[in-house]
Amino acid sequence: MNIWRMKLRAGSHGEDLWPICRKRRVAVITHRLIKDTDLTHLDMGDLNKGVKTAIRKSIWRFAWEMQGGDEIYIGDSKSKSIIAHGYINCNIGKRAYRYSSKNPITETLRDRKPWRHEVPVKWDNNFVSFTYVDWAPRYTVSPFKLDSDTTNIENDKFLKNRNLPNESPYMREIAASKVHIDRLHAELSIQFSIWLERKYGIKTIRETNQIDLKFDYCKKNHMAELKICYGGNTRHAIREAIGQIFEYNNYPHRKSAEFWWLVLDHEPSDSDLTYISTLRNKYRIPLTLCWRNELSFKVFPSLPLNI
Repeated sequence: MNIWRMKLRAGSHGEDLWPICRKRRVAVITHRLIKDTDLTHLDMGDLNKGVKTAIRKSIWRFAWEMQGGDEIYIGDSKSKSIIAHGYINCNIGKRAYRYSSKNPITETLRDRKPWRHEVPVKWDNNFVSFTYVDWAPRYTVSPFKLDSDTTNIENDKFLKNRNLPNESPYMREIAASKVHIDRLHAELSIQFSIWLERKYGIKTIRETNQIDLKFDYCKKNHMAELKICYGGNTRHAIREAIGQIFEYNNYPHRKSAEFWWLVLDHEPSDSDLTYISTLRNKYRIPLTLCWRNELSFKVFPSLPLNI
C-alpha cells in the first residue's frame, strides 16, 4: 500500500476545498483541460498533452496509481501543515479513481469550476494537524514518507496525537520502528473495516477501552484484536493477541463479547490453524482467526457472521 500527500486548494493559496471534501468523504483534483473528461477508460498516455509537468504527474498518480487501502494525508500550503488523514475507501488494491458527472464539488469563490475527478476516502475524524517540510511543493499529489518529510520533533508530536489503535506492547520498539508498525497496524485496521462494511454492511467502532475494533451484527456483539506479525511470525502474534483478548473479555468490569476475532496481516501456518481449532473445540472459545489475503480477507474455520 502507498502513502500519499495531497493538496486540496484551488491553486497554492486559493479556495480551500478540504471542508467540502471531508463532508463528502472524497479527495478531488482537476485541470482546466480535463475538467469535463472522464478518465475511467483511458490510459495514462491518453491524458491531454496540454496537461504538462508537475500537474500531469499528479493527475497520473491520482487517477491511475491511487488504490483502495492507500493512506492519504492532506497538506495545506498556507499553514505548511498536514491538516487531515484518511484511507482510500474502495476495494483493497483496486484503482480508486471515479468521475463525478452529475454532482461534482464546485468552487464557490472564483469561476465555479467543477472538480469531477475524485477518489473515495474514509477520513480520520480525530486527526490532529502537524507541521511538515514539503519536499515537492510543485506537486498536488506526491508520495509521502514520515521519516523524511517530517522532523524528529514533529514525528514525536505526530505519534502522540495521531488517532491510531493503541498498541502499548510496541513501545519497546525504537521510535522509527514504532512509526512503521503503527502505520501497518492502522492500515490493517482500516482495510479490515472496509472489508466488513463492503461485504456485510457492518459499521465498526475503532479503539475503545484498548479494543481495536467493535461491531454488532445479527444482534450479537463482536470484538477484534489486530496484530502485525513481525517477520511473518504468526505464532508469536497469536500468542500475544490471545492474552489480550482474554483480558478484554474477562477482566473485572469488562463486558465480554459474544464473538472474538483475531486478525493478522500474514497467512497463518497449518499449526496455527490446528491450535485455533483446539481452542474452539476443546475449550469452547468463540474465536475466529482472520488474515489479509491479497485484495481481501480469509477466515477460519468459518465466518461467525453465519449465525
